[in-house]
Amino acid sequence: MPTIASRVLVTLALAAVLTTAVSACASETDATPSATNTAPTSTSSSTPRLTKTPTPEPTATQSPISVGSPVTIGCNQLLSPDAIYAFNPNFGLSEGYTPEPGSEAATIVEAKGLACGWVNQTSGEVLVVAVANLPTDKLTDLKNNFVTTSNSVPTYGVEGYFEFDGTRGSAEAFTGPYWVSAVSPAFYEPGDAQPIIASALAGLGG
Repeated sequence: MPTIASRVLVTLALAAVLTTAVSACASETDATPSATNTAPTSTSSSTPRLTKTPTPEPTATQSPISVGSPVTIGCNQLLSPDAIYAFNPNFGLSEGYTPEPGSEAATIVEAKGLACGWVNQTSGEVLVVAVANLPTDKLTDLKNNFVTTSNSVPTYGVEGYFEFDGTRGSAEAFTGPYWVSAVSPAFYEPGDAQPIIASALAGLGG
């Protein structure tokens, strides 16, 4: 049978073991929050700080450069009322005509040219005739473009081109410094635009 001394020693040994275990758990418990608390600090110090790059201020859209000389005649001089009546008496001059954005007439207006519109009072079809006074290099560029995109029309009496897109015809003519453009659903073939081109060239003194 164990002696009292032996029991005391066993008890002390158990107490020592329990004390060690409790200390170890306490150490682990204390260490865990410490690691958790210090991790963000370490990550923050090692991660590069992100800086916001200033967004450049938007710049104003520049208007197209005008390369032509002003065309100073009016619509009734470019195409007289008699010339319009001879072409089709239903057409009347539209005082408030504005070229469609992206159209040849709009391009001509940007180059300080003149664009006029006549409306068929019966069908609502629009006849647009525009003229620009351009430098030689610009005229050459235009001619080279029409050579590849349109059909040459020698019957206009000057360098001329015609194209029908299935909806309307476009006639182009070049004389001296002038580019004359005539567009209408009434133009199905080059001959339909012939009297308008001839009248416009006459109005320009060509």
